[in-house]
Amino acid sequence: MTLQKPSSLSAGLANASILLYLFWLLLPAVQTTGRALTGVVSVALFGAAVIADTQYLKQSWLSTLLRAACAAAMPLLMRFFLQRGGANFAGFYVQQAMFWFPLVFAGYARERGDSRLWRWVKPLMLAVVTVTTLTTIGWLIQGMLRGGRVYAYSRSLGYAGEGREAYLKELMLRNIGGYDFIYATVVSLPLTCLGVQRSRGWARAGYGALLAAQAVMVALSQYTYAMVFTAAILVVEGVAAAARALSRGRLGMGASLLWGAAPLAVVILLRVPLVSLAARVCGSLGLTNFAHSFEMLLDALQGGGLGGESRLTYYLTALEGFRKSPLVGGMLGGEPLLSLHSDLLDLLSGMGVLGAALVGGMIYLMGRGLLSGVRRSPARVQLVMTAIALFACALLGTVVYSRDILAVAAMGTLLVLESEAQVLGAPPQTPVGD
Repeated sequence: MTLQKPSSLSAGLANASILLYLFWLLLPAVQTTGRALTGVVSVALFGAAVIADTQYLKQSWLSTLLRAACAAAMPLLMRFFLQRGGANFAGFYVQQAMFWFPLVFAGYARERGDSRLWRWVKPLMLAVVTVTTLTTIGWLIQGMLRGGRVYAYSRSLGYAGEGREAYLKELMLRNIGGYDFIYATVVSLPLTCLGVQRSRGWARAGYGALLAAQAVMVALSQYTYAMVFTAAILVVEGVAAAARALSRGRLGMGASLLWGAAPLAVVILLRVPLVSLAARVCGSLGLTNFAHSFEMLLDALQGGGLGGESRLTYYLTALEGFRKSPLVGGMLGGEPLLSLHSDLLDLLSGMGVLGAALVGGMIYLMGRGLLSGVRRSPARVQLVMTAIALFACALLGTVVYSRDILAVAAMGTLLVLESEAQVLGAPPQTPVGD
């Protein structure tokens, strides 16, 4: 049965919810001014939009209920088995509702197939991402040139310790992107590259300038894993673009990206001497701040961490917990062995293979419909690269606190797949009765 389009009220509320959320989330100055209440209002508007979509609720009441139940249960699993949330669990629970909101929205929007739901989302995202990228670059350069030491503002925003609230709010009011925005940028790089490939003229120049600015921002941020991921993505994309140009269009996107991965293997093998050489060259040229960034990157590549600690030690702790109970992890009692530095490894250690499968199923139910038609998509390889970047961030870091990352991945995927559906004249996705 084909559903009628949502009412104007329902579509308008849904559109307003995601526009408000993205504007608030991706502009740190707005986020710290509007506080969490703005995010809560966004989620509430979306809930009202779904309730107003009466025909959809009648046909898909079960999937809607499952989406809501999974979103409500997920922070409980994170709390009890992965020890996420710290001392302020109430705040973490609210944050998790906002964290999963873009995924739920994107799944619902794709099932409804009504462009009114994501109207103005693309220009808004491009605008706010560009603004935050440029302001972050400006302040990071100011921090590097200020006095005799590097003021790593973006890294400072990654540490929310006691007594730092006023300082962090000051940085956010300057519209500086922190951990969340930097890694969301890394995840979005394949989509920015897709924009370069698919556009022409001034639009292509704009996407190219944004890509360059994103790379500069990540390099200046001094987040070492972000630098590694960005370098890997740009190497693959750059070589792939050159391969397509040399083949004069005979080489498809997928095949060209495979060619792009070949030199990456060489870079990975020579990563330590190459980064060490870059650090020495920058030091000899007097570029001490860049030399410092390369030295931090070198330390990360050799398994080290800040303060002389090794992240590998944390990862091995979670792997030991998984080895002791691979099926159910720490769900049956006992003190779980968690790294608190890797979402995926802690998921395996805290809940085992069965628990990880449960969480994966819950994520699928929340985003049900989002990936419809992805196998036929000409951009499927770029979407896979986005997913790989997201997986890498969750494997080597913590994503569950970072609302920006999932928002960029989910909404970027929605916009790519729906733009293709409109070009190809595909009929809207309509859910069947539950």
